[in-house]
Amino acid sequence: MSALAKALLLAAALLAAAPALAAKKALPPGERIDLNRATVTELMRLPGVGEKRAQAIVAHRTKQPFRRAEDVLAVKGLGPAWFTRVKANVQVGGAPAAPAAAATASAPKR
Repeated sequence: MSALAKALLLAAALLAAAPALAAKKALPPGERIDLNRATVTELMRLPGVGEKRAQAIVAHRTKQPFRRAEDVLAVKGLGPAWFTRVKANVQVGGAPAAPAAAATASAPKR
């Protein structure tokens, strides 16, 4: 294999990995991610959370929104050691509002 071919293969591999690397930007100190509202990409910014674990978090909260940050430990693959590392970067707000409920809640009362 020529040097040019190797360089092209390396460049192609780096381009293919770019979206995953971009999504894995480290969280700056003090930034918090809401476990009930974050997208899969946002959840992937947490240490130790890849796409599958982020999807598992979203699937769990769809069935049962988190009431406390510690409730995320019910998701398979997330344990106490992981939670100790990320607890400063996670929070739990309200569950995402359904579109119809949000529209009703913001309608003026007469």
